[in-house]
Amino acid sequence: MRDGTMLPGWPLLLRRELAAQYVGMSPSTFDGEVRAGRVPKPIATAGTLRAWHRGDLEAWAEDQRAAAHEPDTANPWDSA
Repeated sequence: MRDGTMLPGWPLLLRRELAAQYVGMSPSTFDGEVRAGRVPKPIATAGTLRAWHRGDLEAWAEDQRAAAHEPDTANPWDSA
């Protein structure tokens, strides 16, 4: 969604629960994905506050979509 079609009405910086909602995950699933390095890490905002930049989540979602549409070039007969 790098073409300016971001969802309207969402803040630029999203705290944990909103970030999880934004990408369609429960907060606990979101936490696990962040810990595993599959979702971007939060950025430091003010003091100890952490938040996710909406653009980082958008870019991550686009990367996931692109990866899901890559052709599977593995030959299943190679492992036989």
